[in-house]
Amino acid sequence: MSTSNTVPGLALYHYHACPFCAYTRQALDKLKLNVERRDIQKSAQHRGDLIAGGGSRQVPCLRIEREDGQVKWLYESQDIVKFLVHYSQQTDLIA
Repeated sequence: MSTSNTVPGLALYHYHACPFCAYTRQALDKLKLNVERRDIQKSAQHRGDLIAGGGSRQVPCLRIEREDGQVKWLYESQDIVKFLVHYSQQTDLIA
């Protein structure tokens, strides 16, 4: 995991034993993106936020808050990883 600050606007809802979550966490580590991780099995608050915001308890789910305050809930591990790769490439261009 990167020692840099947490990426603003992104949070991964997951739980430890989920293989699809593990795949997503591995992508985060490989891309060196320090995204806040919210374990829905350890926190009833995170579980409730996921259900209220995303409409489903399914994990992994990436909560994406845009600069204008709009929130998108992205499900499916492969879709999340594709988003993260694209995000990482855009961030590299800015840095």
